[in-house]
Parts: sequence; C-alpha cells; structure tokens
Amino acid sequence: MPQLTQEDHFASAAERHFWDADYLRTDGRLPAADHLYGFAAECATKSLLLRFTEVSMDPKPGEATPSSKPWAEHPGDPDRLIEFGHVNQLVKEIALLAHGRAGAQLHLALGANLHVFKKWNVKYRYFDGGYAQADVVDRRRLAAHNILVLHQQAQLDGKLP
Repeated sequence: MPQLTQEDHFASAAERHFWDADYLRTDGRLPAADHLYGFAAECATKSLLLRFTEVSMDPKPGEATPSSKPWAEHPGDPDRLIEFGHVNQLVKEIALLAHGRAGAQLHLALGANLHVFKKWNVKYRYFDGGYAQADVVDRRRLAAHNILVLHQQAQLDGKLP
C-alpha cells in the first residue's frame, strides 16, 4: 500500500469536512456547518499549495522535525517564512506567492472563493453561534465546493487551470 503524503491527508480531510458540513447544514446546525466548510476549503487549498507550489511541510531551516503547517520562503525576504494557517489567513498568504508562475495560477484559480472566508475565524467555535446566518453559510458552502472541484480537477489533470 502506497504511503500517503500530507497532500493526500489534506485532500481526504477536505472532503470529509465538506460532507460533514452538508449533513449539519441540512439538520439546521449552521454554526458547525460553517466551521467545517471553512476547514474543507482550508484543507483543499493546502493540498493544492503542496502539490503545485514551492510550499513544503519539510523541517523549517534550523529545525529537525517536519513542520506542523505548510510554509514557504517569503518571496521578498528569504530570511522570512510564510506559514499557511487557517482559511481566513490564506487569502493574504497566497497573495504573497503570486510572484511565481504556480503561485500566480493558484491565486487566480482560487480567486473570489477564498475571499468568501475572509471573515471566517477558527475562534468562532467558542462563540454562541449567532453569527452563522444562512446566506453566509450558503455562500461559504458554494465557495468550499468550488475549491474542492478545483482541487479534484487539478489532481486529475496534474496541473492548475
């Protein structure tokens, strides 16, 4: 059995989070669904980053153990690193990669879909849930779906659109 890569784990997690979110959304549990749509988009995006850009999970310079977050050298300052965090942060972080061909392609391909998550925040899991409005959750569902479709197509084609 082939060894799964971190890209594979992110891809699997993306699909799992998306389908769990759909189940919860259908049951009217919008805060939990919203949270999982964000994680689905995040995981699919991280899988794309690892597959098609210079982003890595290797040990960071001067460290011995693999990174817990995807990272890349900052294009403007090789002494700085970009760490790719939660989906709301990916909007800004991916824009930093737009200097290279693959980074620019990914930034363009993800486009507005990532921007839908700009106000999503992982700390909302501790909130009462009143923030989760049906129209916002529906927009995030569509954006997460679009990112997953992009990911699946890129896997099939072996390249970004």
